[in-house]
Amino acid sequence: MPAALRLVQAVIGRKVEQRFGLSGLARLLKLAELVMVRADGDAKCFSAVMAWGDLLGALQCDQATALEFLAYCDHARVLDRKNEGERVRLILVGELATLLADPESTALTAARTLFATEAQWVDWFAADLNLPAHLRNEPETRRLFRHWCASNVTVDEVEAAAIRATNAREAPLPHALHNHIKALRQEKIRAAG
Repeated sequence: MPAALRLVQAVIGRKVEQRFGLSGLARLLKLAELVMVRADGDAKCFSAVMAWGDLLGALQCDQATALEFLAYCDHARVLDRKNEGERVRLILVGELATLLADPESTALTAARTLFATEAQWVDWFAADLNLPAHLRNEPETRRLFRHWCASNVTVDEVEAAAIRATNAREAPLPHALHNHIKALRQEKIRAAG
């Protein structure tokens, strides 16, 4: 399957389209193309440096729109951005890098996003599930996020739990998702045994 089609069907593609519309999805595709074409060094490392003007021209937007889009991609852990004076270094990571890499080499190394701190879960919930600040900062929610870090809960598991919660007509709040994650893990254990 072509990389562009895999990207459109990927979780990040759907999230970007939901948040920014078709123009956001087009920008994601253009961003991936820019980095791949300009990638320096090892072809397995999707990293490129470009002038801000070139990036803005390619994405066909102003700097404020580009910064919002890049910040979203950074929070979604598909992009690392580093300013280098008048230039910007873009590094594709996580799901995006996995989708664009050689399919044979990624079969064994599919990216599973793990967070090491509760703050990363807080940021992810804010960016992806629009969890209100009062719930993100609640001590019990923070304790739950620390538990997820310690038990290696992945973003994929939380997204699967969110789908289950939505199908059960429950709000995708951390405590409800925690119960669905436990159920998903129990199903995996039963299937393996």
